Amino acid sequence: MKARKAVLFAAVAFYALLWVGGIVSYWLLDGPPGDAQWTAPVFLLLAGILALASLQAKDVARTLAAAAVGLLAEFAGVHTRFPFGEYQYTTTLQPLLLGVPVVMICAWLVLIAYVQAHLASVRVFGWKRLVLGALWLTAIDLVIDPLAAGPLNYWRWTHPGWYYGIPWTNFAGWLLVSYVALAVAGRSTSPARSSQAIGLSIVLFFALTALANEQYLASIIGFLLCALDVVRTRSTRALAPD
Repeated sequence: MKARKAVLFAAVAFYALLWVGGIVSYWLLDGPPGDAQWTAPVFLLLAGILALASLQAKDVARTLAAAAVGLLAEFAGVHTRFPFGEYQYTTTLQPLLLGVPVVMICAWLVLIAYVQAHLASVRVFGWKRLVLGALWLTAIDLVIDPLAAGPLNYWRWTHPGWYYGIPWTNFAGWLLVSYVALAVAGRSTSPARSSQAIGLSIVLFFALTALANEQYLASIIGFLLCALDVVRTRSTRALAPD
């Protein structure tokens, strides 16, 4: 138990260091130096590990399966253009498997666990809960994708669209994949506060980075999502029994 706590503490500390370093590099420099490309995949890997470690044991397998749905959608997207549209990953997030960064499963895991933590306290059920969660995840991508396909150079769209060069098919794909992934994840009755904190830190990271890169609409959406998180968390705690 002590060893596990020590490892988690080290992971949190390293994650926080990379988080702050990333923000500083985009606000004070032109981004991370060329010899620091390893930081992006390690950052996502640590986020995924911390989110997974925060889950209840009964939620781990289904959340991993849900993240696998997202990864499979990435494979399909790169090779068939469905469901997101035509795009290709760069070599920024190495290693790649069949053209897709392996660490993308961590990205999906973090966001799914984050939204699941919020949905656990929402009194909406069935398909309505899945639609709400899919809309939430897609809103987060409105913040992430402009940076990932732009200054961060994670991937490139073959046929740019109206929203920071991103086609509408991407967001339609996000709605579909998010709906299926959340259905696979099922409903968690015990929200993981730590996974919620990790997810919030990711949204805030991209909101601040978007602002640094003058992507003002994306940053505003990101800050609104962060504000929604804070308001919901406070209201949920206020309603919780003592």
